[in-house]
Amino acid sequence: MEIDAFLDLVRRRRSIRRFKPDPVPEEYIEKILEAGRWAMSGANGQP
Repeated sequence: MEIDAFLDLVRRRRSIRRFKPDPVPEEYIEKILEAGRWAMSGANGQP
């Protein structure tokens, strides 16, 4: 990605303030937690 395209993307980004009332499936939550568990940590501490 070129720097100009990246800067344009950063300038146009928006935060979401309204969320859907739909429940999040349990399997999605498990996958998100698993991804966080495998994410890099400071000094590879992975508590």
